[in-house]
Amino acid sequence: MADWFMVIITAIYVIATIVICVFNGRSAKAAKEQTKTAKQQIEEMIRQYNESNRPYVSVRFEMIRSGLLCLVIENVGSIPAKDVRIMFNKDFLNNLDVIDRQPLLKEVSEASLFLSSHQKLYVCIGGQSKFNEIAKVVAKIDISYNDKYKEHTEIDLSQYRNMLMYTSELEDISHHLKKLQENQKSYYANHLKKLDNDRPVSVLVHSNDSSKKFEVFKTVCIYSGATTAKIAEIVEISKEDTFGILDELENVDRFIRGVPFGKDNYSVQWYRR
Repeated sequence: MADWFMVIITAIYVIATIVICVFNGRSAKAAKEQTKTAKQQIEEMIRQYNESNRPYVSVRFEMIRSGLLCLVIENVGSIPAKDVRIMFNKDFLNNLDVIDRQPLLKEVSEASLFLSSHQKLYVCIGGQSKFNEIAKVVAKIDISYNDKYKEHTEIDLSQYRNMLMYTSELEDISHHLKKLQENQKSYYANHLKKLDNDRPVSVLVHSNDSSKKFEVFKTVCIYSGATTAKIAEIVEISKEDTFGILDELENVDRFIRGVPFGKDNYSVQWYRR
């Protein structure tokens, strides 16, 4: 009886051990999977962090100022791009203006550039009048920077041939200001024309015979509110002669007006009408 009891206990122990091992195996597998998942999540977080905290240099085509064809090199990343090198395919370079644009792009290709975050460089490749000629060859551009990043871009300019391209807000403002200026000139021209018709404007002609009169009138314009005595001192003639000229300018020519300020004619203050 004792032997059977020991057999039963041993069997129970073996079964319990097997069950424990099975559960331990499952736990270990689950822990391993959790560790693997956590590792993948950490790697993804690191990748996303590196992607969001790196330079990223791109190139695109833009038409600016209603006619300049440009390749825009921009660092759209969050940190500066160092040792930026830009290479253009030979077919595209050879298709450009030999005297003007080819040397410019070759200089860009030989340069080592620094682009801060969101900084742009505009490389002009020609004017709108030469668009069809420039667009014959696809631009293939290779960009390397920070000793580890490389970008390749191909731009087929011909696809922009029949597209209306928006240039810039500054140009819109420029056109708006120009239109305002033209409207302002038109308004003043019509206003002055109306004044001429309603009331002919007299003009003071500067000649040798009336040089002092002109000098007195100019002094009134410059020193608004000056008295007769002060004007006489400035133009260096007597107060009597000065007042005579001022009186003529007021009552005959009607260019100025006097405001009595004291008891005599020499204290009158003078203003341009």
